[in-house]
Amino acid sequence: MSPPVEVLETLAAFLLGLLLRMGVVVLFVAAILLPVVFVLGLVRLYRIARPAMRGLRRAGRALYKPGLRYAEGHTWIEREEGRLKLGLDGVAQEILPWALGVELPGPGARLAEGDTLAVISCGATEARFASPVAGTVLEVNPAVVRDPSLVKEDGYGRGWLLTLAPSDARWSTLLADEVARKWVEDESDRLEAFLEERLGFEGLASRAGPAPKQLVGTDWQQLVRSFLHA
Repeated sequence: MSPPVEVLETLAAFLLGLLLRMGVVVLFVAAILLPVVFVLGLVRLYRIARPAMRGLRRAGRALYKPGLRYAEGHTWIEREEGRLKLGLDGVAQEILPWALGVELPGPGARLAEGDTLAVISCGATEARFASPVAGTVLEVNPAVVRDPSLVKEDGYGRGWLLTLAPSDARWSTLLADEVARKWVEDESDRLEAFLEERLGFEGLASRAGPAPKQLVGTDWQQLVRSFLHA
């Protein structure tokens, strides 16, 4: 066999061996990564599907729950056997950077429309929410007192705030059904416009989550006055 042929055969054998070793490495890496990618995909799918599983829909960026009534200060009301359950709607959940503490009036407290319903501590800042109706507090949700994060993470469910015995039928005039959904969507869009104006497009695009964590001082005060009316 001539030297050139031997060189070619040696080179071919080397390349074949190299490809085989690379194939083994690729298969090994794939065996490790594929389960991780699969699990991450399932987690992402669950996060997307979870709102629908809880009966929630999207209205803009905010979550909306059919069957409730909605007030301008971004609270919701659900009637339950002569009493009213109150909580924070999806736009309010988008506004809160986080919820570290919840202050609520105690059972027996009488609230006029516009009185402070809840004070949510967000660390260096706080957000006050106005009562959409007048009534007497019947029960405070003990779960949000123990775990304030529920107000933001599950505001339509376990994160409800309190129940009221209404003083009148004012609650029945609040927004409901498709009118309420459209209003939540419009308010979600208005929140996005507000944030873009103050953060700029780059700041808005780079924020880690839906909550306006970057807003402080005067900007934060303007935000809560504009949207929460308390």
